[in-house]
Amino acid sequence: MALGWGTRRQLLYYLVGTVVLAVLLVFVYYAFIKVAPTCFDGKENATEHGIDCGGTCSLICTNEANDPTVLWSRTFQTSGNFYTAAAYIKNNNPGAGAKHVPYIFQLYDEKNLLVKAVEGVIDLPPIPVIPIVEHNINVGNRQIVRTQFSFSSGATWNTISASALPALRIGEQKLQPGATRLDATLRNDSLDDARNVTVTAVLFDQEGVARGAVKQELERVPKKSSQPLVFTWPIPQSNIVRAEITISPSF
Repeated sequence: MALGWGTRRQLLYYLVGTVVLAVLLVFVYYAFIKVAPTCFDGKENATEHGIDCGGTCSLICTNEANDPTVLWSRTFQTSGNFYTAAAYIKNNNPGAGAKHVPYIFQLYDEKNLLVKAVEGVIDLPPIPVIPIVEHNINVGNRQIVRTQFSFSSGATWNTISASALPALRIGEQKLQPGATRLDATLRNDSLDDARNVTVTAVLFDQEGVARGAVKQELERVPKKSSQPLVFTWPIPQSNIVRAEITISPSF
């Protein structure tokens, strides 16, 4: 039975109304109800590889992060009962850093007995090799023959944009005979002041063994400026062939 014109027109109105209503409902849902995925919503969504990590999120997922490697750890007698402990740490997460990472130096004597344990906390910046140095460790009348370094707990790694780091560089480096003094110039090419910068100098002999380490902590390096750095060691060293200066920026 054919539908009359009035019935067909009424059905057409219903159809158009239904389509318009559906479009409005979809608009309201996406505009006011549906929340866009973020890196802080407690869910694994969008490009994430885990809950709020991986993909476009700065947080690196735990199963994708690599533990740092301890390249070496040593102590250097500076005067009397006092030592400096140092370690070189390889950052195995290129372009990433980790904040508030606890660590421990353990110093042992010739009988392999623990003499001193020195604990600290460090921010691991997004640079390939990170020096960690502890000065003025009093060991009494004991002699240190072995040093062990380790991290006390795992690190939480975040990708750090290169643009977020100050443009710092070392120039005019000169090591004095006897390796008791190292002069250098620290330059900040950034348009902003650099804050809380750590600069570390390590002496190496001809066999590539570290023989001394000193760090300086600079509260502020003014923008578009340069400033002299002086590192000193109280005991003259022989067979020192190079000094390595590392800048650890805050982030």
